[in-house]
Amino acid sequence: TSVLVVLLAVMMIYRWHKQKVKNLPPGPTGVPIFGCLPFMDTLAELTFTKWSKKYGPIFTVHLGQTRVVVLNSYEAIVEALINQGDKFNGRVHNFFTNLSSNGHGILFIEGEKWRIQRKFGTRALAGAGVHGKTYEQRVLEESAHLIEVFRSKDEKPFNIEVIYLVTKCNTPLQTLTVNPFKYTNLDLLTKLARQIRRDGILYSLLFVLPWCRFFPFMKKRMKSCRNIKLASWSIYLISEIFAAALEQHEKDHDAAHPRDLVDLFISEMQRKRPTFEKTQLLYFLKDIFVAGTETSTSTIIWALYYLIRHPEIQDKVHREIDAELGRDGKLSLKTNLPYTKAVLQETYRIRTVTPLAIPRRTRGDVNLMGYFIPKHTEIISNLWWVHNDPEHWDEPDVFRPERHLDTNGNLVMLNRVIPFSIGPRNCLGENLARIEIYLFLVSILQKFVVLPNPD
Repeated sequence: TSVLVVLLAVMMIYRWHKQKVKNLPPGPTGVPIFGCLPFMDTLAELTFTKWSKKYGPIFTVHLGQTRVVVLNSYEAIVEALINQGDKFNGRVHNFFTNLSSNGHGILFIEGEKWRIQRKFGTRALAGAGVHGKTYEQRVLEESAHLIEVFRSKDEKPFNIEVIYLVTKCNTPLQTLTVNPFKYTNLDLLTKLARQIRRDGILYSLLFVLPWCRFFPFMKKRMKSCRNIKLASWSIYLISEIFAAALEQHEKDHDAAHPRDLVDLFISEMQRKRPTFEKTQLLYFLKDIFVAGTETSTSTIIWALYYLIRHPEIQDKVHREIDAELGRDGKLSLKTNLPYTKAVLQETYRIRTVTPLAIPRRTRGDVNLMGYFIPKHTEIISNLWWVHNDPEHWDEPDVFRPERHLDTNGNLVMLNRVIPFSIGPRNCLGENLARIEIYLFLVSILQKFVVLPNPD
């Protein structure tokens, strides 16, 4: 065993030195095998920000054996993801991503298959070609359900996680399929969702150090998580929810009157278009559900948190809603609530739900702002720093919705607020997420004053 360990160490050190590339962005040296991981804080975005002050807005780190280039300024992110977006639109492929996608879905695929599926998803999530209820109407129905859940608490303190459970486990499915919970067990789904959140560290470790799964303690951990790890979560979603919904959709499919994304996809399947087949649809639905709902629910909860912490801001929101809607007025996306929208924009800024976005990969050798970045290099964008850079945000730690209003009180959508990332591979569900967050938050505040637990 000792000899094998020494040989492994020598091989790693050799590979470490061999991988050096001329004119790479500078960065911390790290150590063999683990790279810079031993020197990182719990919140990677803070560590990257600290290193950026020494090495500049573009720097190189090794996370395990993976070379990573970190973009730590708005200008660097724009140059890479927009101005050279086609060169930076690859996805990372490792044990973790292969476990999650199996070459399907939308999150981790690339190339022509991604372009076709992305174009379809953009149109479908915008409601193009869908008959019957709009996505806005479906979200409003779910928000009405949430209001009834709030009322049932009879003004007594309760855990705000109910928002997480209702919005994460219902709304996205209602917008993608028709009556999905006719086919599933909500209690089990909720249990799985909670467990996935608790096992986030395990998945993060597998992402940067996939070989650690072979160690006995990790094997034991993964075995104990066998029924709730990400792969099983994906399999459950596919076999218990979406597969059943797909079967029902195929029985009563009407190509002339598609009801939702699933119907639109089935129509493409019937036309025998390349990349459109059942397995792809199931993984597509799973990816949107898993990736697109955490942002929505977390943003709503953070917005309510700041309104609780700042009652004077909540009072302004209530006055605006009362003036525009009253307590029983009909809410829509066209309702003019600039201050309330500014509260949401400030929430997006100060609490970036995905502070480092989903890693990308260069699809070829690239020159970026004077540096050479080799093909297949992993790229991480520090969105958190873009939202908290004191050179562009006065007192970034202060919650101040007025940042997003002009002198006349109109909403200003600042370019530097990019919670859903930017470029060709920005969040596919951004528009749907914004609809959900806005309608849910306004629905709550139209009916309730949100207060802290007195205890």
